[in-house]
Order: sequence, then C-alpha cells, then structure tokens
Amino acid sequence: MMNKKIAEGCLSVCKKEKCPVSCCDDVGVEEWVMEYLAFHDRARVFWESKGIKFKFKGDRVGVTNCSTGKECKFLKYSLSKDYDQRPIDCKIYPYFVDWEEIDFNKKKINLYFADFDCPLTKEQMPPEFKDNVSRIIKRDFSLLFFGADFEVIFHDQCKYDIYKTKRVVKIVRAKN
Repeated sequence: MMNKKIAEGCLSVCKKEKCPVSCCDDVGVEEWVMEYLAFHDRARVFWESKGIKFKFKGDRVGVTNCSTGKECKFLKYSLSKDYDQRPIDCKIYPYFVDWEEIDFNKKKINLYFADFDCPLTKEQMPPEFKDNVSRIIKRDFSLLFFGADFEVIFHDQCKYDIYKTKRVVKIVRAKN
C-alpha cells in the first residue's frame, strides 16, 4: 500500500496508475554521484533492502529495480513525508535534465521531454507544472552546487528518447 507522502512534480492531470503508458521503465534512471551522495547514500542499505540497486558508472550512478512500471519504490517506501527522495529526473518527468548540456559557467540547465510516451507531452504543459519543475531544479541544484542559482530552460521537444535510444542527436518535435 502506497504511503501518503509528498510526490513532487506530479501533474494534476496525470492519470498515474490508470494511464495505459508506464512513466518509468526502469532503464534510463541515473543520477550524478554528487546527487546520489547528497540524497541517497545515507539510506542505501534501506533502499537496497527494498530491492533498489545502485551501480556506479564514472561520474554517474545508475538506479535499477526502483519501479514496477506503475509503482515507484522511492515513493512507496519513502523515508520522509516532507521530501521526495526520487532522483531529479524522476521528479520532473516527462522532462529530464540534459546532463551533457548543463552550462556551469552561465548556470543554465536545459530540460527536454524524456520521451513521447507520456500522453501529456502531446499537450501544452500547464504553467504551474513548469513552475514546480523549475522550483525542484533550483532547490536541488542549489543543494548540489553550493547555493548556485541556475536558470531553467524548457524545450517542449524530445532531443532523444532517453529510455529507448540514447544519443539520437536529432531534435524531434511533439506531434500535435
């Protein structure tokens, strides 16, 4: 049974478990080592006891077995009712941070659609959702990067489908 905990980034129009599409296919979930150390390392033993696996890959940490496809284990077994403990990209889905394009000198972060599977990518994203996503990014990046204030740039397009074909370089616009 899912605990009544905070779930940041959830769209009010999202159908959640009733949606025919799975938000998380448990393939493309990764975070920076800094994000992992800040938000997940202290509870690693607990998360691993729930079946979540962490694998270090250079400056990134891959996260697997964190979802059944319809139910997120980070939300189901949350240790905090005040803070959403999912990786940043999970909190802001259907957007994702293009980690390769972050401009640390100008403090700019580009967000793209993670894929076109989410039915909401075919509609205009509600401004309140973008405001919520921007708040999450600014707060979490401020924690990760010692108070830095990043500008969040939304691209309502899919640069590449992070869950299926990483690094397809062409930009594809959502079909209306």
